[in-house]
Amino acid sequence: MENMNHGMHDMPGKKGKKDMKGMKGMKGMKGMEGMEGMEGAGNPDQPQPGPPVGSLPRSDGSAGKPYADYGITTRMGDNALISQLMLDKLEYVHGKSDSMVWDGRYRLGRDLNQLWIRSEGQRAKGRIQDAEAELLWGHTFAPFWTVMTGARHDFGTGPSRDWAALGIQGLAPYKFDVEATAYVGSSGRTALKLKTSYDLLLTQRLILTPELDANLYSKDDRDRGVGAGLSDASFGLRLRYEIRREFAPYIGFNAVQKYGKTADFSRAEGTPAHDFQLVTGVRIWF
Repeated sequence: MENMNHGMHDMPGKKGKKDMKGMKGMKGMKGMEGMEGMEGAGNPDQPQPGPPVGSLPRSDGSAGKPYADYGITTRMGDNALISQLMLDKLEYVHGKSDSMVWDGRYRLGRDLNQLWIRSEGQRAKGRIQDAEAELLWGHTFAPFWTVMTGARHDFGTGPSRDWAALGIQGLAPYKFDVEATAYVGSSGRTALKLKTSYDLLLTQRLILTPELDANLYSKDDRDRGVGAGLSDASFGLRLRYEIRREFAPYIGFNAVQKYGKTADFSRAEGTPAHDFQLVTGVRIWF
């Protein structure tokens, strides 16, 4: 058979296969056992089967092993825990009465479900004049849109008020930031708050932001100086420079207008119903 082995090395390609077929049934020949089924073996033109999906071959080229045997996981880390504090406004206001104003929020959670704390208010003459804080649960129900449910607490001048809250926030077409929240309080009071803003990039760091806010109430609340209907609205324009994305000082102005009985309550207390304010502050997030 030594001569036969030398002969088999000389069988190239299809001619070799044809000749191998003729070797079936040669069991009687010494050394031919196990040569059945050698058709195509070692043929470089024959595609070799790969490892099964979800496995990798062993280092010696034998059958594949699951990814877990190599310490590999197929789970993607794209649902990380998010914790962020953002102060959109922390500013000094110069108007008919000077004051400090804040407007910020904190969120904690993952992509679809997050805990939110929102607060805004005004401090003047050494005390908080008008402020509110909200504790909300946000669930993202569509790309760029989150439904918010929770509670709001009003404090500052006058008695405090508590409200149940339901609203949405997100990014509308043409990249307008929108917040719309409805509130239900005690004694049948209801309220609606609307906020919208837009970031206009003059350069990559210089950004002009117009903003419009409005508040509506269903009932008069003389103790807090609020009348039924459209209570107040404000339009602001702020120009900020982002030294870093997380830190951006700004300047701008804010025009505030009170309406209806809210304006009457304000005049009765000796404060104007309309105010044009110059503002300077800083926008921070981390």
